[in-house]
Amino acid sequence: MRKRRTAACFMAAAMVMGSLAGCGQKAAPETTAAQTSEAKKEETAAAEETKAEAESTGEQVELKVFGFKTGAEEGAIPELIEQFNKENPDIKVVYEGISNAGGYQDVLTARLASGQGDDVFFANPNYLPQLQEAGYTEDLSDMPVVEKYSGLVKDLLTINDSIPGLGMEVAVFGMFSNLDVLKEAGIDHAPANYKEFLEDCEILKKAGKTPVVAGAKDGTGVAILSLAKSMDPVYQASDKMDQIAKMNSGELKFGDVMQPGFALVEDLISKGYLDGSKALVYAAGQDDIAEFAKGGAGFMPGGSWFVAGLESAAPDMNYTLGGIPVEDDDSLILINAGVRVCINSSSEKKDAARKFVEFFTGLDSMNAYVASQNSFNPRTDGASTNNDVVEPAAERLSAARMVPWVDSAFDIAVVSPWADARTFTANVAGGDSVDNAVKDLNAQVENNLKLK
Repeated sequence: MRKRRTAACFMAAAMVMGSLAGCGQKAAPETTAAQTSEAKKEETAAAEETKAEAESTGEQVELKVFGFKTGAEEGAIPELIEQFNKENPDIKVVYEGISNAGGYQDVLTARLASGQGDDVFFANPNYLPQLQEAGYTEDLSDMPVVEKYSGLVKDLLTINDSIPGLGMEVAVFGMFSNLDVLKEAGIDHAPANYKEFLEDCEILKKAGKTPVVAGAKDGTGVAILSLAKSMDPVYQASDKMDQIAKMNSGELKFGDVMQPGFALVEDLISKGYLDGSKALVYAAGQDDIAEFAKGGAGFMPGGSWFVAGLESAAPDMNYTLGGIPVEDDDSLILINAGVRVCINSSSEKKDAARKFVEFFTGLDSMNAYVASQNSFNPRTDGASTNNDVVEPAAERLSAARMVPWVDSAFDIAVVSPWADARTFTANVAGGDSVDNAVKDLNAQVENNLKLK
């Protein structure tokens, strides 16, 4: 802009000098054609230089993205952001990550509530309905990826007839088995049911091994066990929607529904197969992975995204991720259309945000992301992981032996299965009785109904 102002001043000065010359006794020298041509060239060059300067100093949109994927769990996220930034020089995406165990949800909520929320953010599915109700999310039903989701995924993503967040993966919770540790103890395969699981844990305990490592600082590691046990009968029932409706109304007490899961965790702890106190100081996806990677434990409840951390911490470990062996006849997995990508309704950069989210949920991006997370693709035209480690979990998915750990059919203002399971199963791990956990959970639901 300085050059443009200087040129204008020069032209004004020339006009003044021309006027003064007209008033003098001598006329100004006549401008030749060559001089005119040269002046035009200089003017054109100055204009081009001014344009180039304006373009080079043009404002670049900085798009802030906030997520709970950190460290090894980031997977392909950095590469995808780098690719997007390269292809869109007018937009610069900056990603910040805080793990769930590190307080992601609290930080996210505080930022949004204060009006300082990031343009794009990842949402944990169990908290997303609350974020939507508070008005923090854009409806993304019109995004191109939606028509590529399966019916099941669309159902899981739809909340109050809109889609506040786009699913990046079908995430799976299952049970990791260290096959080398099992073999060393004389066990030739991962347990297929609860009876085998208990037998294997006893063998490992007698062999001086740790039967089960769990990260339950936020309740996750133990809730995987309790929720699978308690909610499987609900989802296998022909009247599951009626049962869920009754839980929402309080007619069917959720604490009573969760009782079998609480009792299972208490049983594992009382038998010495699971150290509840240690579990409560282990962050899920971090401390439990570090402990399991040491090679002294047989089993670890965890998510498919843990594989990246295990590959880094113990590249030579021989292990699998299979079903959670909490039933007498078989095992099952917990699933969710996990990592919901949302656009902040208060963002002043929604066009750029939509452009990034469309790229991030595109076929190539989703394939790369899913592969890096060792998870399953929510797009019907997408490719899921082909990692042999998760093949047993994939078999459970194909067999439809699964339970969603977050389901929008629940009124989370009353009953939030995943959050409640984490809180009250952690209480059991900390020494609370099953009866007290059931009683306290029922009381919480009753209070929620009164406050609604």
